[in-house]
Amino acid sequence: MREFLDSPKTPEGAIPDELRDWLARDHDAVPVASPSEASELRCDARLVERLTTLAGPLRARRVFVAGCPVVHHPSGPPIAAAFHGQLLVRDNPPGVLASRALMSGWVLVDPWPPDVGFARGTDLLRQALARAFAAVAVAVAE
Repeated sequence: MREFLDSPKTPEGAIPDELRDWLARDHDAVPVASPSEASELRCDARLVERLTTLAGPLRARRVFVAGCPVVHHPSGPPIAAAFHGQLLVRDNPPGVLASRALMSGWVLVDPWPPDVGFARGTDLLRQALARAFAAVAVAVAE
């Protein structure tokens, strides 16, 4: 397994406290936050672009929390976030994405996974975000 971009394996405590609190909180509506300046980012600008591109087809909303991009379902709950060189996805992405549980309900995945079998790693990651998005939609409808 290749290491995540510019980062060693991240211990749970490495998630900025403000981001951890944000992800653990209930959100009834998409939060409004102004974009961070590049100097305030806590992750590589390429990772911000990567997360934005992966979530684009979902029509999800992006906000920045403690300099980290967070993607939210239109009804409010967050589905993915990036910090340093790593990506957090809500719920349970496929194990081939080199995932590991990092905090309750959130799994750390490689933002640039290798291709696996006949599936491109990027497609698997996009599907993981789509599953998290769908799970939030179902939970909101209930």
